[in-house]
Parts: sequence; C-alpha cells; structure tokens
Amino acid sequence: MQEGEREEAGRGSASRASRRVQGLPPEETKTLDEVKREARKANAAKH
Repeated sequence: MQEGEREEAGRGSASRASRRVQGLPPEETKTLDEVKREARKANAAKH
C-alpha cells in the first residue's frame, strides 16, 4: 500500500451504522439459511 491509499480503503459502501445515521434502511441481506444453502450448492457443484 502506498501513502494516500489507506484513506480510500473501506469507503466503497456505507457501513450499517452510517446508513442508519443517514436514515437509510440497512442493506438487504440474505438469511443465514439461504447463504448456507447456496454455499452447499456451490460446494456440491465443485466436486
């Protein structure tokens, strides 16, 4: 990492806390079950 790059890291998307401060809803997320199911499908496809 060069000087000046560090400040830019992590600025891409608003964190949950800052979204809440701005009055925005938290980002849509999948349920844990959906994530696990998709991970299982992906792993099964690899083998």
